[in-house]
Amino acid sequence: MSVLDSIPHAIADGPRERRTGMRWWLLAVAVVVVLLAGYLIAAGLIALVMATADGAQFNPVVVLVGALPGWLALHQTALKITDAPLSVLPLLPTALVMLLIAIASAWVARRSRLRRPDQAWPLITAMGLVHAFVGAGIAVVLGGPVHAIPVDAFVSCGLTATIASAAGVANRCGLIYLVWERVEAEVWSGMRLGLLALAALVGAGGVVLLAGICLSGSAMVAAMTSLGNTAGDAVGTTLASILYLPNAVLAGWSFAAGTGLSIGRLDVQPLHVVPGPVPDLPLLAVLPTHDSAAWWAIVLALPLVVGLLVGAACRRVPGSLARRLLAVGVAAVVAALGTLLLAHVAGGDLGNGPFGQVTLRPVALAAATLCWVAIPGAAVTWLAGPDIYELATEETAGPEADGEAPEEANADAADTAGDAADTDADSTADADGDHADPTPDAASVEDEPDDLEPAIPQARTAADAEPPVRKVSEIDPTEFDGDLSGEDRR
Repeated sequence: MSVLDSIPHAIADGPRERRTGMRWWLLAVAVVVVLLAGYLIAAGLIALVMATADGAQFNPVVVLVGALPGWLALHQTALKITDAPLSVLPLLPTALVMLLIAIASAWVARRSRLRRPDQAWPLITAMGLVHAFVGAGIAVVLGGPVHAIPVDAFVSCGLTATIASAAGVANRCGLIYLVWERVEAEVWSGMRLGLLALAALVGAGGVVLLAGICLSGSAMVAAMTSLGNTAGDAVGTTLASILYLPNAVLAGWSFAAGTGLSIGRLDVQPLHVVPGPVPDLPLLAVLPTHDSAAWWAIVLALPLVVGLLVGAACRRVPGSLARRLLAVGVAAVVAALGTLLLAHVAGGDLGNGPFGQVTLRPVALAAATLCWVAIPGAAVTWLAGPDIYELATEETAGPEADGEAPEEANADAADTAGDAADTDADSTADADGDHADPTPDAASVEDEPDDLEPAIPQARTAADAEPPVRKVSEIDPTEFDGDLSGEDRR
């Protein structure tokens, strides 16, 4: 028996280099699927309205043509209907489309085994540019009563797809780790708590909206009845109210924060109301059309609770008082910027009639959010002091016990584990590396080492993880490169 026969093929043949990188055909498939999904969502909504409307004739051609401006509306592109501007667009279908883009981008990154930030930029750029050019093309083609400005379509569609794609690959490709690596510990903690504050203020807006719906049930029924008594009218108004629910939640937060909102001549604030007409939509029936009541001031307690929550969370930030206060400031800035962006998108123009512009006052709302989060949060952090029990528990458990601090070799360890798990799968791929994995889809559902994404870092640790020590191979394949003698062959 030859000595070479006893050596495994993987060792005798030497290490085989696997080509990694973007699989462009997968990206093309994902982009086409996302575009078609958004178009079908718009067409489905239009078909539902036409099928249930009283006296309307269902025409598939009209539905397919009307889905083109509907696709632009899903990406928050301002439209003009018979020269009347319409930029107050529902956020719920936009959130659904962004979720689809994020899922598709994450799928392409996983199948292409992208793990580094430099590998993510081509995917994000391609996804954003394709949507931008498609939106601009639709705006150019559109004619008749409904049209859009191509530049606006290019920017809005491109930004929507870019943000969603970046969010989809941020964790897997190390974009979050890249930010964590370049900021201080208290800044990172403040960014995390800013997202917590943003979620809390959205919850506060939902509480205000729910209270308004409960108190205005009869007015909502009257508004629905005024539009018609048929089932089609009820379905249409209910569908419109559901699609605009995220906009209403943001309006609830603007009301609770004290800045209020305005629809044309109607100006609503907790302590002041200027009456004015509103569209006949059941969701808008929750808006008061009379003078404000004194008990409305209790809604101002909701942003105070948000600030106290952020302050209590910042007590767990390790370090001195200055570090904890810095975390509070960063959290307030993140929450204010998020509120500014969402409030700007939720508002816009609503025709040329008496309703005019719908605005949540983004700048004033962002400033109010900054104060509501920063002042109570800083007061709690300063007066209550650090959470001694929490800090003592973390010091006792250590960074390995709580699992909050990622190792600096996070991405390299993931690459090593993924390469070991994917060696057999890649052995059947062609030299260009453009074929899909030979393993069936059922097997890909199971958690493989390649698919285990690095956890989002929570906090820093003082000690750095020691780099893994490579085990020296017991058999060196180069020792058997020469010819063997006859005695060695036996």
